[in-house]
Amino acid sequence: MRIGIGIMVLALLAGCATSPTPSGEAKQAPASQLSAYQAKPAGAYGTLQVIRDSGQTGSLCAMAVFIDGKQAAKLDPGQKASFYLPPDSVSVGAAYTGSGICSMGAARVEREAIVKDGAVKKYRVFTGGDGQIDILPTTL
Repeated sequence: MRIGIGIMVLALLAGCATSPTPSGEAKQAPASQLSAYQAKPAGAYGTLQVIRDSGQTGSLCAMAVFIDGKQAAKLDPGQKASFYLPPDSVSVGAAYTGSGICSMGAARVEREAIVKDGAVKKYRVFTGGDGQIDILPTTL
């Protein structure tokens, strides 16, 4: 039974890879989906923007965004969120979140991001054709 459920989860999460969503076309995630780093810090700060790809792969599940291990947002396909951080090196991560099949998805993936004063650093969260989540820098 568990093997059958696992195969079904992989089938729902896998398939075709998602498609990049340019920042200008991505919809801003509503405030109810944002939970951290929304206030601009006093002094120097940079902006870390995370954009979730559009497409059907994994679209039934929200994607949690983590900054230094703290959940900062939940994104649906085609959404973006901006986070205001002091200049420094941070860990930005992503994982499926929710209950049911969403809690059985791929493990959280993390990457290093360098936040610079006055700059916007963009990251793309996507699901590959193999059902694996990744988060990488983007210029889109």
